[in-house]
Formats: sequence, C-alpha cells, structure tokens
Amino acid sequence: MDLNHAITGLPLRRSTVIDTMPTKTEWVVAIVLPLHVTLLAWYMLSSSESDNITPSYLKLWCFYFVLDATYSHLFHTLLLVPVRWIARHLPGALVPSSDQEKELVEQEESSNDKSLEWPSADAIAKLPSDWVVSMHTPDKEEKIAGDGDKGSNNAPKSIKKKRSKSKNNKPKSSQQCNNTLSDQKLPAATKKIAQQPYYLNHVRGSTRIRQASQRIGAAMGSILASYMICHLSASKITLEDVGLTLPSLYILVVQDLAWGFSIGSSIVSIIFITEVWLGWIKIVGFFQTVVPNESFAINFLWDVLFHAGVSINEEVMLRGWMFTLGCRGILAMALDWFEDSSNAATFSIIASIILQSSLFSFLHLHSPGSTYVSLLNLFLGGIAASINVMVAGGSLWLGIGWHFGWNIFMGHILGRSTSGIPMSCACTDVIPRPKSSHKKCFESYHGGTFGPEQGVLAPLAYVIGIILVICVCGFDEMIVWRDGLVSSHTDSP
Repeated sequence: MDLNHAITGLPLRRSTVIDTMPTKTEWVVAIVLPLHVTLLAWYMLSSSESDNITPSYLKLWCFYFVLDATYSHLFHTLLLVPVRWIARHLPGALVPSSDQEKELVEQEESSNDKSLEWPSADAIAKLPSDWVVSMHTPDKEEKIAGDGDKGSNNAPKSIKKKRSKSKNNKPKSSQQCNNTLSDQKLPAATKKIAQQPYYLNHVRGSTRIRQASQRIGAAMGSILASYMICHLSASKITLEDVGLTLPSLYILVVQDLAWGFSIGSSIVSIIFITEVWLGWIKIVGFFQTVVPNESFAINFLWDVLFHAGVSINEEVMLRGWMFTLGCRGILAMALDWFEDSSNAATFSIIASIILQSSLFSFLHLHSPGSTYVSLLNLFLGGIAASINVMVAGGSLWLGIGWHFGWNIFMGHILGRSTSGIPMSCACTDVIPRPKSSHKKCFESYHGGTFGPEQGVLAPLAYVIGIILVICVCGFDEMIVWRDGLVSSHTDSP
C-alpha cells in the first residue's frame, strides 16, 4: 500500500460513512429532479391524451428518456453510499477520500488506471520475441524527481533490451496504431510519455464496483421509467408493448434468457478461437487479477453486475422503447403514406431498425479506441438485436440474454476488450498482438483497444448469431408480432 501511495499521491486513511456520502447538492438534484419530472409526465400524459386513443409516441419516448436519465441518477446516488464504503474495504483497495472529490470522480470514470503494471513481467516472458515491444518512449521524458532513469531498472530485461535498441533506431509507426496508444504512468521517479502497445484497459476492483453500481442504477432507472410511463399515461401502452413481458409461466423468460446467453457466448467463443488460431492474440494465464492481492471472485462479481446492468439498460431503452415503440409510432404515420397496411408495417420496421441501430452505434462514439469501423460493426449489431426482438415475438428477454452472454464472455471469460471497457480480472488472460517488428499493425484484425467489435470477425459473428436465433426460434412468433403491430392501428376506431 505504501507503493500505491507513492504512485498516486492519494491519502490512505480509514474510511467512515461520511466519506461515502454525496454532497447536499447531489442529494437535492438526485431527489427533487425525478420528482418534478414525474409530476410533469403525469400532468402531460394523463391530461393531453385522455380523449385520444392513439398516443403521441414521440412524446412518450421523450418522457421515457428524461425519466430514465433522472431515475438512473437517483439510483446511482443512492448506491454510491454503500458502494464507496465497500470499495474502501476491499482487498487491494485504493480509493481517494471524499474531500478529494475531483480525484474520486476521475477514478470512478477512468477507463484505464495508468498506475497499474500490465502486462506483468511473467506475462511478457511468455510472448514470442517479435511480440515484445517497449512500453515507454524513452526519448520523451520529463524529470520529476531523482537523478537519471532509475525507475526503468524495474522493467523486464526483454523490454530494457528493446528499449536500448530503440534509442538509435526508432521505428516510424502507422497512424492507425498511434491513435490507440495512450500514456502510462510509471511507478518510478521518471514520468514518461508512454505507449499502450498491448491495447487492453485495466482498473482496480475497488473502481469496478463503483462503475458497476452506476450501470445497475441505470438498469433500475430504465425499468422504473418504463413502469411509470405505462401507468401515468392515459394511452394503452403497456410493459408488454415495450418487450417487458412477464408470462404466467416464468420458465419461458428463463428459457429465452438461457438461449440468448448461449448464442451470444457461443459466437464470441468462435471469434476467440479464430483469433488464437490465426495468431492475433496470445493466452498468457488463467484466473488472474490485475492487482495481485485482490480477490478474483469478488472482482468477477463486479463485472457480472456491470454487464447485467448494461444489458438491461440498453435493451430496454434501445430495443424496447426505441425499436418496438418506434415501430408503432412510425406505423401510425406510414398508414397515411401507403395504401397497403402491410407495406406500411414493413416500412416502419425497417425505419425503426435503422434509427435504433444508429443510436446504438452513436452511444459508443467516445468509447476508448472507437473508430468508424467499430461504429459500422455496432450498427450491424443493432440490426441483429432488433431481429432478436422480432423472432421472440416482441420480448426483450432473448436479447438481454444475448447481450449479457456476449459482453461477459468477451470481456471477462475470454479476456478480450468489450468496447474498450476496463477489466480488473479475467478467466483467460490474453494479450492482443502489437505492431510487429516488421511494422505490421494487427489492430485492424483483432480490434485494438476497442476489442473484437472493431475487428474483422465481428460482422461474421453477428450473421452467425442471427442464423442461430432463427434456427432456435423460427419465424412463427415474428409473424404473430408483425400482425399484432398492424392490427394495433388498423383495428382502432
């Protein structure tokens, strides 16, 4: 712990409940804002639509989006109190005190802890010689303490040898590779403008639990916002209409979740096996944490909760409200444009898929390592997710299972980056192949910092996933759902 204190400069002291509390302003905003927005939604949705059978779908979606944001912030603020307390008592925890609000928030929002040593010397020793690259750029240094480059003596021998050669012959790297390189803070007396040639992002377990709480809060906010909109509005929108179907036989929900999880994890496994076979990634260990004295089981629990929250939040918002409700709203307008209601339904479905997939892609615009390739691949992923909803008869549970299986297997079972999301542990510890000694960049193959969703295999994985979903579910429920979409408007007086 003394070394960590020297690295970060953060004071280490015993925490109290007061240390975990948000400020008074945060409490006021978190509680008062959702209350006011809820009252406004009740007034606007119940009064303006009381005599209107066909609801304003745009208004419903706007109110859902605002309620989702405010409820998510409320739940996250409530969860911060116990979560920050727990984080300070975890093995290997390093959490700023509450009076260092800026450092505390920066750590919680961090995508990569630069004070952590990754990959370790043992992991680098398992790599082929042409995979070993310098972690730092030696000709760009700033002296901040001490004399000379004493901090570099702790580096692995293979790296120091590579470093000494690079002083006389510095290779020119391609622009694509350089865009994914970020600074690394050295645990020594020399601050260097360093590279991240092995791409993956890592944080401590005490940081992951706080990031997980934010995602769990977002999922709770999405569900509560859906419930409130459906019950505050005078329209006939129900939770079933946005895919949150709870049949009398709950085994059907479990079945959809299980099938979705199996398909999502299977296609990620196909990507992983292919990358290993082609030599794009190298397995260097199993069941490891980035910080040696942290608990693998505890860290893995935070990752499970994180991706469960992501899956619920994104599926409810994007596939439930943006796609399913979007189909209804666009169909209400398209019936005036097409003589055949079937053609109008087809148009509304295609338009909703495009809108939902575009928003899904746009939400990852600022993810670590994101490029236009990742955005295009995620657009295809949004199409696949829409198909999940249709073949499941409008239910979200199949898509939630797929989403969770895809994320947890990619990021924490198989050790690959998921949209640049940081890791604190992985069942399979892997290293993506860096730029080779022949100046060849493999980032376009394995996806670099962003991960396989930016790689060349992602489109094929989505296609395989769609085929598997159709083989499991067939088209029967899709046809019933589409007919119900048409009848919901054409049967109205």
